[in-house]
Amino acid sequence: MTPSSGSVSVAPSVLVRLVRLAVSEVPGVARTGLAPATSMLGATTDRGIAAKILDEQVSADCYVIAKADTNLLELGVTIQATVAAVIQQVLGMAVREVNVYIQDVEVSRG
Repeated sequence: MTPSSGSVSVAPSVLVRLVRLAVSEVPGVARTGLAPATSMLGATTDRGIAAKILDEQVSADCYVIAKADTNLLELGVTIQATVAAVIQQVLGMAVREVNVYIQDVEVSRG
């Protein structure tokens, strides 16, 4: 591929959407939670995900509701790895941090 003049930008809402999609694919996630208004200053926030780009690195906060009978530590680590991989592979950007906040556990009814 030949380099061209110009630039490529990704809208902050696209970054948040990609992170949310990555989180939703992790086994053990029931759904995203609610990001507090003070979650990450200067971040784009939508439906339980807050993300921002600073110094060409991405930071993401992921607020989730876990499924019952899920190992929460393993869930958090898997979310971090999955989100980081998506940011690196799809956006080609470096990851500064991925923070996971498990806000609740969904009670199974049976």
